[in-house]
Amino acid sequence: MYQSVVDAAVAFGLLGKGVLSDAEDVEQKPLAILYDIDAWEQNLKVVREDCFSESHFLHACAVKTNPLAFFLKRAYEHGHGAECASLTEVKHALNLGFNAGDIIYDSPCKTLAEIKFALTHGIHLNIDNMQELQRVRSLLNDGVQSDGVIGVRINPLVGAGTIAQFSVSTGKSKFGIPVPPSGDERESLLNSVLENPWISCVHVHTGSGGMGLAQLVAGVRTAVDFALEVNSRCGSNQIQVLDIGGGLGVDFKSENMLSDFSSYAQALRASVPEIFEKGRFKRVVTEFGAALQCKFASLLARVEYTKTYDGGRIALIHAGSDLFMRACYCPGTFVNHRAFAYDSNGIPKVANELPHDIAGPLCFAGDVILNGVVLPELEVDDIVQLADVGGNSLSIRTTHCSRQAPPVYVFRKTQTGFCFQQVRTFLSWEEFYIYSILHYRFKKFNLRILHWFNGIQYNIFLCFIKVSFRFNPIKLFKKL
Repeated sequence: MYQSVVDAAVAFGLLGKGVLSDAEDVEQKPLAILYDIDAWEQNLKVVREDCFSESHFLHACAVKTNPLAFFLKRAYEHGHGAECASLTEVKHALNLGFNAGDIIYDSPCKTLAEIKFALTHGIHLNIDNMQELQRVRSLLNDGVQSDGVIGVRINPLVGAGTIAQFSVSTGKSKFGIPVPPSGDERESLLNSVLENPWISCVHVHTGSGGMGLAQLVAGVRTAVDFALEVNSRCGSNQIQVLDIGGGLGVDFKSENMLSDFSSYAQALRASVPEIFEKGRFKRVVTEFGAALQCKFASLLARVEYTKTYDGGRIALIHAGSDLFMRACYCPGTFVNHRAFAYDSNGIPKVANELPHDIAGPLCFAGDVILNGVVLPELEVDDIVQLADVGGNSLSIRTTHCSRQAPPVYVFRKTQTGFCFQQVRTFLSWEEFYIYSILHYRFKKFNLRILHWFNGIQYNIFLCFIKVSFRFNPIKLFKKL
């Protein structure tokens, strides 16, 4: 019987045979991302069935947090929607089978063509600013037809949280249209909404992490009050949809994987009961991201090399700022990944603790995931486990130094141990090469190929190329 998923992963060969083994595959690296799919699905269930169980709620998963097709498809099968921050994410969601009306398009910087695409495809479109509102109105006046929800994003002006970069409800925010409690600015927006009866939704997103429950609830309260004022003035239910965004923070210090949706739901029921009342709004949308994803995966990586410094040790692994951009570029600000040490067989190490820097392979000094974390002394071929990497890691991965993305597995615990399923393969050099030259080569022939990077459809595409041409695709692209 395995002691943990770590020694099970070692036994299944997910981290290779060891850094000193006689291996000839230069592409494979001793690391992998493992998702606890049972806990992940349970967390979605808590949101959907325990905390916000009313039938008029749609819980959209923020695609930017975890765009891997496997998880989005599972979310769709469980009845969730997709919140998209770009048209690429919109098309990805459509391709995976999401209903157009369950796709929420929230980008603050949409082109005219993107707006038109969303309108004609029936996507739920949230307008970010007054200039975008004018573009939407012009398209509709020109005869563009849409049966999708069109909303307007407000800035509730409830102030900043503990993380300035995630606080989007200040007077200086680039998101939404400011809605003060009273005054000309509020009156102007009210009139704009009333003059455009096709606006049927009010959208608010107070912040993404670092916001207290009181601020999140205050933002929703502001949106509800604005929506009800619109309906009161027009004498009908013009605003039928309320989009309350996401923003629930992640406790990176806690071992508890399930997010505290219960406290948030209770606070909303106490202060904003209207969103739970049947018939008040036709639909209420949530857009949780990190709270649905981050806690449910960890990175396992073998230590390739070690170095010593006064009183501590540096452990070099094959993941750094390419995968942990926020941890490396802004240490201690956004995330704080818990670290655990195991021997080469996946058994926890317990002796001789000392400070460690967990450093990556990239060519700059800031490529350090954790500074001075106290762990049992790590040796070459030992295993480092970094927790809470299920969201905002692969989705904001960089290609600095042309590092390859790691393989991704989901696992379930069984009566006899663990069952693993690979949901994304290691990005090969061949695929990386195709990615880097694809547009350049095909542009010469004015060819357009819809492709998805980050493992979404790339394996299918590569397989198609290999089968269709029956020879090395690299040679094909070199010829192009």
